[in-house]
Amino acid sequence: MSDWLLLISSLLVIVPVGGLGFVLSYRALQARWIEQQRRHYERYRSQLRKLQDAIAQAKSPEDLMTIAQSLQATTRDEVEALKHVIIEAYGEEASDTVRKSLALLYETLGLIADDIQTVRNGTLEEQSRATFRLGRLRHLPALDTLERASRHSSAELRLVAVWALTELADARGIKPVVLALSEANGWQLMQAANRLLDMRLDLTLPLMELLDSAGGVRERRERIMATVLDLITDFGSHARSYINPVTGRQAAIRLLESDSVNLRTRAIRALTALGVESSQEIGSILRALGDKNWEVRAVAARAIGDLQLTAGLSALQDAVSDKAWWVRHNAAQSLKKLGDAGESILLQLLQSEDRFARETVTQVLQSN
Repeated sequence: MSDWLLLISSLLVIVPVGGLGFVLSYRALQARWIEQQRRHYERYRSQLRKLQDAIAQAKSPEDLMTIAQSLQATTRDEVEALKHVIIEAYGEEASDTVRKSLALLYETLGLIADDIQTVRNGTLEEQSRATFRLGRLRHLPALDTLERASRHSSAELRLVAVWALTELADARGIKPVVLALSEANGWQLMQAANRLLDMRLDLTLPLMELLDSAGGVRERRERIMATVLDLITDFGSHARSYINPVTGRQAAIRLLESDSVNLRTRAIRALTALGVESSQEIGSILRALGDKNWEVRAVAARAIGDLQLTAGLSALQDAVSDKAWWVRHNAAQSLKKLGDAGESILLQLLQSEDRFARETVTQVLQSN
């Protein structure tokens, strides 16, 4: 137990809670603790500066060994402090040469092996910190360890592992990233999509393998497929640069035949990101506008406008009279996006006998 906790524990025994003596003693102890933290921080910064200077002056691996010998840590606290110093020196402002030297120094000191062991056997907090460090150092041999962390029961550790795996920028890390994200929320998926794009790898093969995977529990498999489709959607205009468009569209079109509403809606969004070219692909979107589930029809109606499919003008005109409000709204919005031809249809629909169609068109025409 730290000195701070010991002092507080003693204080709680001898001083009545809520008394003036407790308040004054607490403030005195708090001020003392803050001063101790300030001194620790100053010492930490001094160590960092010395290490940065030593690394900058190192000319060879032999020089690094000299530095390593001078930095030998004995207690657990010293080891942790040394790790923090090296990792901070490894910041984005450091040159590639300095970062390579720091990574070599970290490994030479046995800290990589220590972190790998910590990810396997440490407390959750220790595992998270060690996972972050392995990712920051981009230590490729740690891929298996990071993959194991990505399967941990803790959502926090899984997300740290996702970040670390994307830092490695290795295609083998894509599958565990997606599997870990199958439990994530939309915001986390969006962040991960950006991280995957930063890897600057062709994502076609690993993502398509996950879409085509068979076996396992159906609910779990569907979540994984939905995650892949959501990632493609979040890639947006970048999707065609990192995924083979033809291969991606073919996979998405196959999922339009799924009995899962969840997958059919996501497949349409992914198709929108990847773009459509052939008559078969365009026909798939237009047929989805007649889907039995309104969620699919609503997404298809929006996709026709986003993709500028003038072949869908007639279908959109009919969809403005759909019984589901979202379908009507998205259909009218898409007609507006399709320019003069679409707006001409909207003006005609103002004379429709369908009151709901007239109200929807009026709202859309009056909106910015």
